[in-house]
Amino acid sequence: MALTALEIKSISCPEGKSSSKKYDANGLFLLVKSSGSKLWRLRYKFANKHQEMALGKYPNVSLVEARGLAKDAHLMLAQGINPMDERRKAKKKHSSPEKTFEWVALQWWEKQREAWSEEHANRIKRWLTRDAKEICQLAIEEVDAGHITELMLSIEASGAPKKAPTILSVVNRVFAHALAHRLIRSNPAQGLSLRDIIAPLPKVKHQAAITNENELGALIRDIDSDRSSGYCTIEALRLIPRLFLRPKEIRHLKWSYIDFENKIIRIPAENMKRGREHLVPLATQVVEQLKSIRLVTGYSEFVFPSERDGNKPMSKNVMTNRLRSLGYSADVISAHGFRSTASTLLHEQGWKHDVVEVQLAHLIGSATSRAYNRALYLKKRKKMMQKWADYLDSLK
Repeated sequence: MALTALEIKSISCPEGKSSSKKYDANGLFLLVKSSGSKLWRLRYKFANKHQEMALGKYPNVSLVEARGLAKDAHLMLAQGINPMDERRKAKKKHSSPEKTFEWVALQWWEKQREAWSEEHANRIKRWLTRDAKEICQLAIEEVDAGHITELMLSIEASGAPKKAPTILSVVNRVFAHALAHRLIRSNPAQGLSLRDIIAPLPKVKHQAAITNENELGALIRDIDSDRSSGYCTIEALRLIPRLFLRPKEIRHLKWSYIDFENKIIRIPAENMKRGREHLVPLATQVVEQLKSIRLVTGYSEFVFPSERDGNKPMSKNVMTNRLRSLGYSADVISAHGFRSTASTLLHEQGWKHDVVEVQLAHLIGSATSRAYNRALYLKKRKKMMQKWADYLDSLK
């Protein structure tokens, strides 16, 4: 028998039961809970499988409205459309873009960016919007562990497995942010282990470096006497052993950073890996070399401009490639390896660890001490850098 409005109003769940069903017609029924709730449901068959569709709660949805919704669902079924699928599509189409992973990720990124250097902030944004694009347009609450696993596998398949750990860490932080703001009920990235998803990453290889005095002397002679390459390549390779900056910091060195009068280089925070201003005392030999270079490249803001475009720095890897041309293989020395060379030999010569580490632009001490003492050990470092330049000349 079909239900009546009066009957629905007085229906209650039988004592001792958690729920009961009262059928109307064409699969429409009312689920009556022991709590007193009355919920409209439609039972139908699609693709040889029985399914139940929620139509709303009584009395918010009346008997007439429930029958109308059931009729609409049957019309879809007659056209071969699953009404549940259609509802999901409509919900997704009209869902707020604020609930997508990308939107939430960028909200988190905006809150964090002030604590990062500009370069690092841009790098994280690329990870979120490009490397994690497979989940960007999914609603934040729909992303599960399976989606993140597929993302990690796609990163591995793209040939960049080393990115996977850092991207997983960033994704995890985005979901932690979403969880804290009640956008999701659980963090699908928490507990995921890359060891169970992708192949083990190769062990980190330290930069090759020469620490034998005789071999280092031969290397400096080869570098200083080389005249078979471009001017900037030759001079940059001569400079890097005496400053032991990172190759990128040498390539992006600008004339505006160099204080010839006080014999010091001041590299701004945005150009340093650690995002902190770095001071490099200059030995007398280095000052003379830089003055000589200025006569040739002073037209550019860069000490070592590109041969093709003076408004850009010299190309990446040119110094390491030049070392290869001089006969020094990758397992012997790299442009970055001069930092390890200097660190090893300066420690052996008795220079204090903190003095060497500060000159390498490594972070030491507390955040407070670093914030209030940008010129940490500067007097000792000036002495060390002059002694180091003299030492290289003696080896040569």
